[in-house]
Amino acid sequence: MKKSTHPLLQLLVMLAMALGMLLIASTPSAVLAIAGVDITSRSALMWIETITQILTFLVPVALMTLIYYRGQQREYYRLDFSGRKWYYGLAGVAVMLLFTPLYDWLTTWNDSWELGRVGEMMRQLQDQTEGIMKSMLGTTSVGGLMANLVVVALLPAVCEEVFFRAGIQNLLQRWLKSPHAAIWITALIFSLAHGEVFAFMPRFAMGAVLGYLYVFGGSLLPNMLAHFVNNAIVVVLYWLVARGVLDIDPDAPLNLGWTVVAVCSLAALTLFYAVFMTARKKEE
Repeated sequence: MKKSTHPLLQLLVMLAMALGMLLIASTPSAVLAIAGVDITSRSALMWIETITQILTFLVPVALMTLIYYRGQQREYYRLDFSGRKWYYGLAGVAVMLLFTPLYDWLTTWNDSWELGRVGEMMRQLQDQTEGIMKSMLGTTSVGGLMANLVVVALLPAVCEEVFFRAGIQNLLQRWLKSPHAAIWITALIFSLAHGEVFAFMPRFAMGAVLGYLYVFGGSLLPNMLAHFVNNAIVVVLYWLVARGVLDIDPDAPLNLGWTVVAVCSLAALTLFYAVFMTARKKEE
């Protein structure tokens, strides 16, 4: 590692590369649009999403670690997939699922925000983004389901966790010397980066949960698994609705009530403490 390079500079270099990669990733869709290709088709959207995820999130961190952490990438990323980490991974999934009622309540509250004309513009942009996602999820075939699980669920779980947790959060922690500050700042960036103001709060909370899983799980595995399962549930739910198996609105709030929100959140915190804090103290 080039110890003379400050973590803040490493972070700025990585973010600059991410911006450059984002511009590169947007080029194919622009070229296809000029060529008259329908970029709103599901297949085109799937390819655009794949290219964007890899170039924008995965490549910048890979290049940054190649420059500053060559030979130590595995340790830097915390790529420990040993048996114990899978136990933490399953516990992380359970923690994420137990927080679902809280995310749902935050979603309902966040969606009720009134932000005037600016809010109306932001809501229109968010509706467009959600429309694109629904186009990708709108498939009834098994093959389409498998493709969505890879592109919509697995790919973001891997690429975004590498970028936000192993990249941004890791470097912030090395700079600020505070895991908690790094977790919450990264959660803020994670939510803002998705560009959806009316879904900011639930994504901010989810980013914080993923951040704590990364720090106390000691590996990328727990938060990757939790992120994947969270995405996969949405993918499968849309597929079941499209096939007529379920007659529900996938976007409708659960409205489980404060009691359920409180009980599930307390259970999530208890499980996190029991597995990720108590168990790790024993290991140390």
